[in-house]
Amino acid sequence: MTKYQNRTEEAQYFSGVETYADENGELRVSAPALTHKVVNIKQAEAYKAEKTNEKWRNGRNRDFTASNMRNLHEVYSVLTTAQCGYLMLLQCYVGWKDGILVNSDDSPMSKSDMKTVLQLDKKPRTFYDFYNACVANDIINENNDGTYAVNERYHFRGAFDDQFVIKSYTTKVKRVYREVKAADIGLIYRMLPYVHMETNALCANPYEQNPKAISWFNRKELAEAIGVNPDTLGRRLPKMTFDGEYVCARIKVGSEPERYTFNPSVVYRQNKKPDDTLQSMFNVKKRK
Repeated sequence: MTKYQNRTEEAQYFSGVETYADENGELRVSAPALTHKVVNIKQAEAYKAEKTNEKWRNGRNRDFTASNMRNLHEVYSVLTTAQCGYLMLLQCYVGWKDGILVNSDDSPMSKSDMKTVLQLDKKPRTFYDFYNACVANDIINENNDGTYAVNERYHFRGAFDDQFVIKSYTTKVKRVYREVKAADIGLIYRMLPYVHMETNALCANPYEQNPKAISWFNRKELAEAIGVNPDTLGRRLPKMTFDGEYVCARIKVGSEPERYTFNPSVVYRQNKKPDDTLQSMFNVKKRK
């Protein structure tokens, strides 16, 4: 931020913005919260660099929010599978300022806005069951200024250097939400803590570095890990698609039970391009 006759550039061009010097003589800016927000420059630049690292993705597909894998069990232990789906979509709207939920124009989300993006306008009881459960368990916080924020313990937007974090790509998640049931995307949410760094495999040891030591889940084991019925997985996973592309691959080796791996276009833990094998695995379209 540059100085211009003791004013910042923002103060020069926006009404309601004031510039003043603090007790140490450092220039500071005061602005209305409804029209301006505070962004940590270091974090913003790091996030920009993270998105640049993902230049192999196209346009808006690089935009992501981050989830802390270590803490998500606290969420799905108190929310239903469908409610987990609502939260996975809602976290796509987390902004820069303290996890505040924002609309596409960066204005703070209201409860009415939340109902609209969740497609629950005609199901107010369903929405408030979800919302009240989130507030009661400190997953969503009501701020004194009338804004709503997702607890950064679970989801946040910004750069990170943590092996326990997984990225969800907002464009893809929004598209999946439009094409499947909320309970289906809730299954995806419940699987996030089990995604392997290198392979995107769903496994019991997602931080294992030796590929030969990865403990892949079979259907029964995966169902037990995320707290659902194995038949539910068997019935729903093959139907999870976005724009004709599958969310999960089911891998069959010989007579062994099938294994699972996530489409890196939906969730991914790295900022480098997935290897050719992982990309080609999902290079199919759902047959009509």
